[in-house]
Amino acid sequence: MTTSEPRAKRGNQEGSEPRLRADGRWQANYVAGYKPSGHAILKSAYGKTKAECTRKLREALREVHAGQSTVGLKPRLIEWLDYWLANIAPATAKSPQTRKGYSNKINSHIRPHRLAGKRLDKLTPTDFEVIYAAMREAGLSETSLLGLHAILRRALNMAVKRGVLGKNPILVLDAPSPEPFEPQVYSTEEVRRMITATKSRDDEARWLLNLMLGPRQGEALGLTWSDIDFENGKIRIERELFVLPWEHGCNPDDPLAPKCGRKFGRHCPMRRGGGYFTGAPKSAAGVRSVTMPGPLRQALLRHAEARKTIRAHEPWAVWKDQNGVERDLVFCRPGGMPLYSKADWTAWRELLAEAKVPPGRIHDGRHTAATTMLLLGVPQRVVMEILGWSQISMLQRYQHVLDEMHQDVADKLSAHWAEPEPKPVPQPDNVISLQDRFRNRGNFGA
Repeated sequence: MTTSEPRAKRGNQEGSEPRLRADGRWQANYVAGYKPSGHAILKSAYGKTKAECTRKLREALREVHAGQSTVGLKPRLIEWLDYWLANIAPATAKSPQTRKGYSNKINSHIRPHRLAGKRLDKLTPTDFEVIYAAMREAGLSETSLLGLHAILRRALNMAVKRGVLGKNPILVLDAPSPEPFEPQVYSTEEVRRMITATKSRDDEARWLLNLMLGPRQGEALGLTWSDIDFENGKIRIERELFVLPWEHGCNPDDPLAPKCGRKFGRHCPMRRGGGYFTGAPKSAAGVRSVTMPGPLRQALLRHAEARKTIRAHEPWAVWKDQNGVERDLVFCRPGGMPLYSKADWTAWRELLAEAKVPPGRIHDGRHTAATTMLLLGVPQRVVMEILGWSQISMLQRYQHVLDEMHQDVADKLSAHWAEPEPKPVPQPDNVISLQDRFRNRGNFGA
């Protein structure tokens, strides 16, 4: 007698196996939401045949997973967070990178935790303190904790507003306090060495742009030649280049269909949704027009000439973004494709090593540009416009650095303008001491 292998258990979101009813129809059940009591809302799909029932079940599950079905009045935490991510968050977090960041934090810290299955109306502040304690024990920074705290606060505030939750337990907790912002700023002498080092490199314009005007990395890599007005010496910044991770494309909308078996979406033969994209800067203030310093303008002109030479001898195609818009990128790979952000990082580290300055991030060039402009007395409002800041509080993060620099300048000025110490007055050679005078007194009368 042979025994068949046990059937794999179906997940909660896959629905039940279709079964034949006494009336001759086929029926499959699935979870469509949750009741105020926290119990699952069960619904059924029917069909005259098993195949028809399976097809209707798949259609119903697609609606549930796409957020088209309404959640119950008292859903589990993860059910509400999934609904919020799919239906509510996009209205305020319009950047795909921001929404992906929300999803990553929820998937990493909430979904695997027992708290994910707890009803909203049963949540307590202690539940979230346990989550934060686990994150601290794992070595995560207070900044990471604050990011998750902000997401949960927004999502649960909306649950209160929608009448799904009576009171937000997160509001009772003090928000995690990250360490004070400590920007790494390169000194004037270090920047000079870096600028000198760029003169022997093909990417000279890339790093002069970083050190002088401080755009974000995505803004710099998203620049096109049409954004640069050489005649008037202006650069228009109105987009960012960013990367989204690949997701599985093996029937992602059909929970009953077989999967590819690969762990990561980027390895899926039918991967989708990833790659390079362009989008608006982080805020409305990020769209701006800035004036190029002379050295940067000359470096960009040299870069343009070098690109023309390369295009004349090598295959080249203007890259098209996700909307089919051609983007003739200023900084790109050979052939015209977007530059890998990691390759950009590597080139930055090579520059720092050549200039013999301490290691740092590309974003530290932005910090340096901001601090330099403030130290030179550029009005704060102008600095904000050049860097694309929307809040003046961003300037306050640099205040302690400026205070230290101003003190250093004051010390150097004090030393420079200090009164010179008086030099000792030498005695003339014809000055005779009183002792010698008395010793030689007898000779005076001779």
